[in-house]
Amino acid sequence: MLPEKPGFERLALNRITFGAREREIAAVRENGWAAWVQDAWRFVPQWKLTVGGRWETWKAFDGYNLTTTTNSTTGAITATSAINQPTLNATRFSPKASLGFEPNKEWQVTASVGIANRFPTVAELYQIATVSGVLINPNPNLVPEQSLSTEVAVERKFADGRVRLSLFEEDTKDMLVSQNSTIPGTTTTTSFVTNVDKVRNRGVEIAWQKNNVFVPKLELFGSVTYVDSVILSDPTFVGTGGSTAVGKRVPYVPAWRSTLGATYRPSEAWAWTVAGRYQSKVYATLDNIDNVANVYQAFDPFLVFDMRLQYKVDQRGSIAFGVDNIGNAKYHLFHPFPQRTFVLQGRL
Repeated sequence: MLPEKPGFERLALNRITFGAREREIAAVRENGWAAWVQDAWRFVPQWKLTVGGRWETWKAFDGYNLTTTTNSTTGAITATSAINQPTLNATRFSPKASLGFEPNKEWQVTASVGIANRFPTVAELYQIATVSGVLINPNPNLVPEQSLSTEVAVERKFADGRVRLSLFEEDTKDMLVSQNSTIPGTTTTTSFVTNVDKVRNRGVEIAWQKNNVFVPKLELFGSVTYVDSVILSDPTFVGTGGSTAVGKRVPYVPAWRSTLGATYRPSEAWAWTVAGRYQSKVYATLDNIDNVANVYQAFDPFLVFDMRLQYKVDQRGSIAFGVDNIGNAKYHLFHPFPQRTFVLQGRL
């Protein structure tokens, strides 16, 4: 998102991180400048055009990694290995535009397009691998990833609710992700952050909210999202047992996600909410071979229901009691997620 008024910002960071097993010290400096502007123009009563842009420059320099091996008994340093990282810089421009059409108070149609850029983080840039006792930066020339996002949305408003349908697509090139690849200049294959050539996420979402459904003061709300996610090109990927990444789903993007809930407010003080949440299977690997469920590092599908009862004491204070995961569903999202959980909350 772009701010509503022009501005400038400057980034200047010094970071030091420490690793485990062998002691690793990594240091790097980053700086950058950014300027943005945005404006909206209602050129006729029913039409509104919003345009904006963000220009930013980024530089990472003075990168340095030092690894020491110590004696397990005395703690004395027995060996060291160091590597100086290359200086990287980039300049990017991120424009966006949105055109809205409101033929009347009930209907609104919006078409949006924008480009977003993400620069590599310190951890992604200054990763190292050890080959024959020598430190190597597997990919010292990472480039920023860039996404082109488009969306068309239609919204219908009612006296006590609304429904919204969105069609969207995001095409990303040079996506930054950790994957198995061969370290340049060697025959060693390991996992490190690289640029995936091209991926696409295309989908549809419908969301709704309606008050006074069937009985007064009963609100229904929910959403359903489907995403067709696919890796279009990844020539540097090295799979296990001949597996490939092209044509597979993008990691951490579920095909289906939905929420359905209801809130009943018998009075201004009381509110009772029940909601269900569903998410389909998520893959963490580019070749989508992580199919074993209910184990560490798995991302399982889940369907859970939650409940919350709230009493409003006054304009600021409230007391609430809730139960998350009422059905005590067991599933993993990298690690085991909480089962049935009781929550008591108060606010003054």
